[in-house]
Amino acid sequence: MARAPLLLLLTLSFTSAAADPKPDGGQSKAKASLTIEGEDPADSTPPPPYPEGAEKIAIRDYIRDHSAPIRECYEKRLVERPTLQGKLVARFDIGPSGTVIGATAEGISDRELILCVVTAVRKFEFEKPVSGGKLRIAYPFKFEPRPAK
Repeated sequence: MARAPLLLLLTLSFTSAAADPKPDGGQSKAKASLTIEGEDPADSTPPPPYPEGAEKIAIRDYIRDHSAPIRECYEKRLVERPTLQGKLVARFDIGPSGTVIGATAEGISDRELILCVVTAVRKFEFEKPVSGGKLRIAYPFKFEPRPAK
């Protein structure tokens, strides 16, 4: 079966709380997400597995050791939005070569932060997965302004 060439799909969705009232008259919480897909979405193969054991620890350590660009994304956004805080979950797949082949992020309602984090995650280069295939990752980042000194 011939595979379609890799498709880069960039989707950015943002819903405003004011534009999406709840049925009970309350306002729903704003939510933003960004998706960059590295493969044909019509592909019906099952999703890749999550890492386990030592491989999971190695991936966590890599992300922690290479998170400076993600912290920089947040620091830049704090200049414009000094009260910006919360949890953002980055979800991505690591391909057989160790490169990130698809990434999404959701949680904080700030599309510039989401785009910056997804861009940084796409640059991660991990060790090749032990299985020789792909791995699926979900990694939470908690953002809080640092206390003034």
